[in-house]
Amino acid sequence: MNPIQIAFSAGLVLVLAAVSVFSAVVLRNAARGGRAAGFGLLSGRSDFGELGRVAFIAHRLTGFAIFAFLSLHILDVGLYSVSHSLYDDVQHLYGTAPLRVFECGLLFAILFHTGNGLRLLAVDLFTTSAVRARQLLWAVIGIAATAGALGSALILAPIF
Repeated sequence: MNPIQIAFSAGLVLVLAAVSVFSAVVLRNAARGGRAAGFGLLSGRSDFGELGRVAFIAHRLTGFAIFAFLSLHILDVGLYSVSHSLYDDVQHLYGTAPLRVFECGLLFAILFHTGNGLRLLAVDLFTTSAVRARQLLWAVIGIAATAGALGSALILAPIF
């Protein structure tokens, strides 16, 4: 590995560490029923029940994970303006097995976060019952899981 690949790998490790720490804090706070986590995972009140609270936490975690990776991705794409060879060196890492697996996780996060955001928008804009909101959430989960599995198959295909 050359120095730029090492620097990018270190940045990725920092992003993963930040996401892990954020997740631990949010989940710990949610387990305690803290307001900082929204309504709390194990206590508090939600019109959509336990599934809605879990979706709220998942939405928060996927949003942070996407933002954290996007910050790193802006830097690696910015390398193109500095040096085409440095950019190519970093892009080479995206073809490795660990980063392909990471991209699969990122794909699932993007699909869920986007679908759930659209669901929340629909729930806010239209008169929606708790039953309908729950049905929409299950649809989002199903679509994200199906599209994520299909996309992951494409992402991982070159490894096999």
